[in-house]
Amino acid sequence: MPTAFRPHGRAMPPAPDEINRRIRLLMNQPAGSRRAQEYTRLLVLWAEATVANGSDWGKAA
Repeated sequence: MPTAFRPHGRAMPPAPDEINRRIRLLMNQPAGSRRAQEYTRLLVLWAEATVANGSDWGKAA
């Protein structure tokens, strides 16, 4: 998954909408350990991206 870079070399995670799109595509693949690992990785990225943009996604849970 590509990562955008901010000035001064700081990495910026992909936007939550892009991560959600990737998760939806991933769920169309057969279940397995590789899919589970990728799903976990994408959830971590999504959590980081929503915290970074000030989203209050946790309130909906």
